[in-house]
Amino acid sequence: MLPWVKNKSRKRIAVIGDIILDEYLEGEVERISPEAPVPVHLIKKQYYRAGGAANAAKNVQLLGGQTYLFSVCGNDEAGKILSQMLASDEINLSGVSQDSSRPTIKKTRITSGHQQMLRVDWEKAQPIDEDLQKTIISKLISKPFDGILVSDYGKGALPEQLLANVFKFAKENKIKSIVDPKGKDFNRYLGCDLITPNRKEACHALGIDMDEAPDGESLGRMIQRKFGLNDVLVTLGAQGMVFVPKNESQKSFYFTPQNREVYDVSGAGDTVAALMTLCLTCDLKMEQAVEISTVGAGVVVEKWGTRPLYCHELEDALANHYLRNQSLKSPKILMSDELNDEVFFLRQKGKKIVFTNGCFDLLHAGHLSYLEKAKTLGDVLIVGINSDHSVKNLKGDKRPIVPLDYRMKLLSGLQCVDYVISFDEHNPLNLIEKIKPDFLVKGADYKKEDIVGFACVKSYGGEVHTIDLVEGLSTSILLDKIHLDKPL
Repeated sequence: MLPWVKNKSRKRIAVIGDIILDEYLEGEVERISPEAPVPVHLIKKQYYRAGGAANAAKNVQLLGGQTYLFSVCGNDEAGKILSQMLASDEINLSGVSQDSSRPTIKKTRITSGHQQMLRVDWEKAQPIDEDLQKTIISKLISKPFDGILVSDYGKGALPEQLLANVFKFAKENKIKSIVDPKGKDFNRYLGCDLITPNRKEACHALGIDMDEAPDGESLGRMIQRKFGLNDVLVTLGAQGMVFVPKNESQKSFYFTPQNREVYDVSGAGDTVAALMTLCLTCDLKMEQAVEISTVGAGVVVEKWGTRPLYCHELEDALANHYLRNQSLKSPKILMSDELNDEVFFLRQKGKKIVFTNGCFDLLHAGHLSYLEKAKTLGDVLIVGINSDHSVKNLKGDKRPIVPLDYRMKLLSGLQCVDYVISFDEHNPLNLIEKIKPDFLVKGADYKKEDIVGFACVKSYGGEVHTIDLVEGLSTSILLDKIHLDKPL
């Protein structure tokens, strides 16, 4: 059972932001118009979805929360359709005001074969007036909430002063506030507890070209330093997410999702923001919150169009996720918080520790020969293995071929390997400094002095060794031979 639905009292979540009606016109193109050289799109199906903050609200509601929506819409047909859709899910709409001077935001997507051909937008993207702002904030502060989700689509429902009042209210009442941001000025979100930009949004706010962008953790740190924000969760698409804590002395961490068939990423950010809000209202550890949110986002991207996530879908996905991870567990696989204790006990027993590291993608006979020789140098062989994120940084977007869980399982199955532990960084220096191995080992294609950790190991009297590799055997050579470039 999900943490926020374990008791009968539903978490009360205020969702504030730009609500949008998403319209889909599905059809077929079979001919060119005789009037102009354009395709004729024959409509076969028309349907609507809740978009923007309305989709975030539906996610919260359908995942087991009690949603109170605060926004503005027009006095028009689109507004009526959207309100009816949200009311049917029992979302509280008492905080939604009508403004006859602006249309309800509507995005019409003309599609064929699950491909968008054209999008038509109706909107008046300008800040709502002060009277509407006062109305929204007065309704917000009149109710108790467990969490506040700000869903900003840059359409005018969230002027800076309104945001400042929202974050002030949240802080004074010790309510968690989460922001799904938009635009270049992230100063607007000063005072929120967590911000969840995707890579594109982060780069836009920082004025960085996406092709030249650093890794997700660096983007998060840059956002914190430039805008003075607290915790940052950067979503990275197929690469998962990275959580960057406000306290720079605390370690950031990545969570990589299971590979999925991606049909449409529309609304995935709404799902992540909704899940993080629900998780944080339950005081879950951030690692667990990010894990749940990553699994949930993976379900949504397999759907076509803007679609929310249902409680039963998330429960099924989490059950499969935990079952898969359980089947890959081994007593040889160490978590970071287990490392210090295990090394301490080995030292107490007088064991000599050998350490080596690598990607170990497509485990082959060359790896086995190397590891067997490494083990002969001491009593216990600990192998550091690059995470999927780390491998991508080293080898490119097409690697790894084999996901981290499977690579760790394979290594732990080797008789010569005693422990396996993963690392996210570019190199294993942090691991080496923690373990302080008696013997540090790498392949003979390295000069000893160039091996990461050489100076550290030498400083306390340890030894650094190189081992000859099996000629003609490497993952890169094997991939070249079989022309394999699609990950599992």
